[in-house]
Amino acid sequence: MQSIGSRVAAPARQAEQRMAVASTSRPSARPILINAAAFGVKKTANQLLRELARGGPSSRKASCAAVTGATGATAALDIVFVAAEVAPWSKTGGLGDVTGGLPIELVKRGHRVMTIAPRYDQYADAWDTSVVVDIMGEKVRYFHSIKKGVHRVWVDHPWFLAKVWGKTGSKLYGPRSGADYLDNHKRFSLFCKAAIEAVRVLPFGPGEECVFVANDWHSALVPLMLKDVYQAKGEFTKAKSVLAIHNIAFQGRMWEDTFKDMQLPTSAFDKFAFSDGYSKVYTEATPMEEDEKPPLTGKTYKKINWLKAGILTADKLVTVSPNYATEISADAAGGVELDTAIRSRGGIEGIVNGMDIEEWNPKTDKYLTLPYDQNSVYAGKAAAKEALQAELGLPVDPTAPLFAFIGRLEEQKGVDIILAALPKLLATPKVQVAILGTGKAAYEKMVNSIATKYKGRAKGVVKFSAPLAHMLTAGADFMLVPSRFEPCGLIQLHAMHYGTVPVVASTGGLVDTVKEGVTGFHMGALNPDRLDEADADALAATVRRAAEVFATPRYKDMVYNCISQDLSWARPAQKWEGLLEEVVYGKGTAATAKKNEVKVPVQEKIPGDTPAVARAPNVRPAAAAAAAPKAPVTAPPMGAWRATTTAVPANGVPKVTTYKTVTPAVTVPVAAKPAAVPVSSNGNGVAAGTSVSENGNGVSATPSVAPKVARSALASVSKSA
Repeated sequence: MQSIGSRVAAPARQAEQRMAVASTSRPSARPILINAAAFGVKKTANQLLRELARGGPSSRKASCAAVTGATGATAALDIVFVAAEVAPWSKTGGLGDVTGGLPIELVKRGHRVMTIAPRYDQYADAWDTSVVVDIMGEKVRYFHSIKKGVHRVWVDHPWFLAKVWGKTGSKLYGPRSGADYLDNHKRFSLFCKAAIEAVRVLPFGPGEECVFVANDWHSALVPLMLKDVYQAKGEFTKAKSVLAIHNIAFQGRMWEDTFKDMQLPTSAFDKFAFSDGYSKVYTEATPMEEDEKPPLTGKTYKKINWLKAGILTADKLVTVSPNYATEISADAAGGVELDTAIRSRGGIEGIVNGMDIEEWNPKTDKYLTLPYDQNSVYAGKAAAKEALQAELGLPVDPTAPLFAFIGRLEEQKGVDIILAALPKLLATPKVQVAILGTGKAAYEKMVNSIATKYKGRAKGVVKFSAPLAHMLTAGADFMLVPSRFEPCGLIQLHAMHYGTVPVVASTGGLVDTVKEGVTGFHMGALNPDRLDEADADALAATVRRAAEVFATPRYKDMVYNCISQDLSWARPAQKWEGLLEEVVYGKGTAATAKKNEVKVPVQEKIPGDTPAVARAPNVRPAAAAAAAPKAPVTAPPMGAWRATTTAVPANGVPKVTTYKTVTPAVTVPVAAKPAAVPVSSNGNGVAAGTSVSENGNGVSATPSVAPKVARSALASVSKSA
C-alpha cells in the first residue's frame, strides 16, 4: 500500500516530468523546476498542469525557474505593455496591431513580455486566474493566456465586459463614433491601476521591478500613478515607464470636474490642467454629429488632459515614426497643442511600426488564386489583377494601370481628395480606380456612385470583407494613400509587402517608409484643414507619373524593391529593445547590449495542454546569436529605420533633428528577378458577390463631412489610430 506521502508526491512528480519534457523541447533549455510540496493531495498531474497554465492556485504556490547554461549573459527585461486594445482580441486601429505584434518579437529577442488590456468579451482562450483585487472600491479579476511566449492578461470588470460584449470593436470607447461613454474617466482609471497591481499580484507577474509601456491616453495614467501614487510611498521604486503616442489627435480631454472621480492625489491635478476653445466634450450626452464642424468659440474652457499628464510623467516618450516625431514636436498644429509639453521633456523618439507578415503574406494568402513571393511576384500579381478586375466588373486588361484605395471614407484618409481628383485621374488613358471602405454616409454615397459615373473605369465598394481587401492589396498595381496626416500607416506596408507600389502623401510615417522613385511615389504634403484644388491636382499629377512608369523595367524594379523589404516587426523590435534598455539601464548600454545577443528559450506550451505560465529565466545570454543562421538577403531593405530624438537646447529654442531614412543604393540585377508572365485569359477563381471590408486601418473620429479637419477638437474623443 502506498503511503499518504507517496500518493501526494506522485502527481507532482508526473507534473515535473511533463514540464521538463516541455521545457527541454527547446534548444539550450534545462528543465523547469517545480516545488512538488506545494501541490495538494487530490490533484492529478493534468489538473496541476491546467492550473499552472491558467494561473490557478497551484501556479501561485509553485516556485518555478528556468536556467540556461550559456555564458556572457545580459539581463533580460521585464516589459509590460498596457493598452486599451490588443489584436486580435480587441482592435479599432493601429494601436491593437502594435500591442499584438511587437511583444511577440521582443520575446524572440529574449525578454519576458506581458500585455494588459480590458476584457471586453468572453475570450475563449483566456482563463480566469482566480485572482481578485479591490481597486477604487471595485472588485477586479484577471484573465490570462500565453500566446507565442507572451503573457496576455485581461482586466475583468463589468465596466468593460457589460458595455462592449457582443458589440463591434467601434464600441470600446463609446456607443458610437464621436460619443464617449460618460464614465470613461472611471473605466480607464480603474484599468490603469489594475494594470499596475497585476504585475505583483499575479503569480506569473514580473513584480515591481519592470518597465511599463503605456499606449495613448487610455493608459497614460500608468506613468503618473507610478510617480505620484506608488513611488511616493516607496513602492515600485525601480519601475520605469514609457509612453507610446500612436495618434496625438486623441488626448483624453475631459471636463475638469471628472478629476475628483479618479481617486488621485490633488497634487497631481496640475499635470492634467488644460484649457481649449471648444465648448464640448463629446460624450453620450453631447455626441459629435457626422456633419458637425466643432467651432472655436473664442472663450476658454477648463478641462483635464490625460495624454498631457502621461507626457509629463513618463521616463521616455516614443511615437510610431521618426517623421511623425518631428511633426508633433515642432509646433502647436502638429502637436495638437501638446508640442510644448513634448519639448519640455527633451523631445520624443520615433520608431516605425512593423506589420503582421503572417496575416498579410502573399506566399500563403488564402484569398489569392496564385500565391507568390519575390521570386514569382510578376506572375502572382498578374493572376491577382485578372481575378480582381473580373470581381469588380472592370475590363480585364493587364495593360491598364489599376490604382486602389483601402481605408476609412473620411477626411483624414483623403478620400475626398480622390473623389475630387477622379475626373483628372481618369483623363490618363486606361487608368482604373477601385475604392474600398466604409465611413461617413456622404462619402459612402459618392463612392457607391462612381461605377455608374465612370463606367468601366472605376468601382467603389462599401461593405466589409477581408477577401476583397487582400485581393486589392495583391491585384492593384498602385495603392493610393493620400492621407492628410498619418502617424505611421499600415496600408502602404501591406501594399509593399505584396509588391504593390504605393502613391502617398508626404506626411508622418509615409515619409519614413516610402522612398520616392524606389519603392513608391510622393505627392507632397496636403492641406490638413480643407479640400484644396491644388491637392487634387497634385494627386492627379502623381498618378500620371506612376502610370507613365507602369509596365516599364523601372516599374518592375520598384515592384521587386517593395516586396524584397523586411517589413516585419524584427527591426522595430530591435530599436524598441535599445530604447527600453536605455530607459532601464541608462544611456550607453543599449548599443553594447544588442551585440552578440541570443534568444532565451521561452516556455510556451505543455504538450497536449493549454500553455504554461512558467517564466523564462532572468538572463539573456550573449554568445550564440552570431552563430545563428541568418536568412539570405536578396535585395537590401528599403527605408531602413533610424530612430532620432528632437532636442531642446539650453536657450529654449527647439532644435528639430532632420529625420532621414537610411536607404542603401539598390541595383537589382536583371537575372535575379523573375521573368514577367502574361496574364492568362481564365482562372478568376473568386466567387461573385464577395462582400467587402475596410481594412481596419484606424478609427472614425474626424469631425465633419466637410473637408476641414480640426484635430484639436478630436482630442476629447476616445479613439486611437
